[in-house]
Amino acid sequence: MVLFAIGLMAGIALGMIIVGFLAIGAYDRGYSEALERRKAWRTELVARTVVGTRALVSARKAS
Repeated sequence: MVLFAIGLMAGIALGMIIVGFLAIGAYDRGYSEALERRKAWRTELVARTVVGTRALVSARKAS
């Protein structure tokens, strides 16, 4: 019975360590992907702003 309890505690401890490393890895991957999405979003925002500014300037020149 004591051997079973020791094995159970060791298994739970090992499982928690493994799950912890998996969680840290998933967080790191998610953070990296979020940074890449933010870069793409920022590039699109700048492009849309430039196009909008050009359209506004050309509309002012036309009137």
